[in-house]
Amino acid sequence: MKKIIIIFILILSIFSFSATFSYSLGIAVSGALFPYFGVYYNMDNIQIGGSLGFIFGPDEKNPEQWNYMFSPSLNIDYFVTNNLSIGVNTRVLIVVPYQYEQLYMSGVGIKYGIPVINNKINLSVSGNFILPFSAGKRAWEKGRDMNPLIPIPFIQGEYEF
Repeated sequence: MKKIIIIFILILSIFSFSATFSYSLGIAVSGALFPYFGVYYNMDNIQIGGSLGFIFGPDEKNPEQWNYMFSPSLNIDYFVTNNLSIGVNTRVLIVVPYQYEQLYMSGVGIKYGIPVINNKINLSVSGNFILPFSAGKRAWEKGRDMNPLIPIPFIQGEYEF
């Protein structure tokens, strides 16, 4: 057990001293507009990170109740140039009190960063596909007649510092 803890601390130290972390505040749009906060780990040409978005509003089915939507995501981006990156992402949409109908998605995206003094403003577009084991299976089965392989677009703007 001690060996595992020492190896974990060693790996964590190597990663934490070899590159930098960046943080972002942003807004994502896809059917709903929700703000999010993100943390990214930057290595040479690769950026790995995640974000958590949150929004709430009245429930259409039950006006006396409110819905709370959480949207955690995980992103891996490869920088083609200093300001342009392409990447893959995985995202989950969780609506409370309907959390049993979680929507899992995965997709690809492109991001362009506009430098502003020491920070930057990132604009990104991604297309995410619903994974077949999610959304309750009901959303996948409903879309099967149509075309479930149509990507769901996400447009994001964030301030990275």
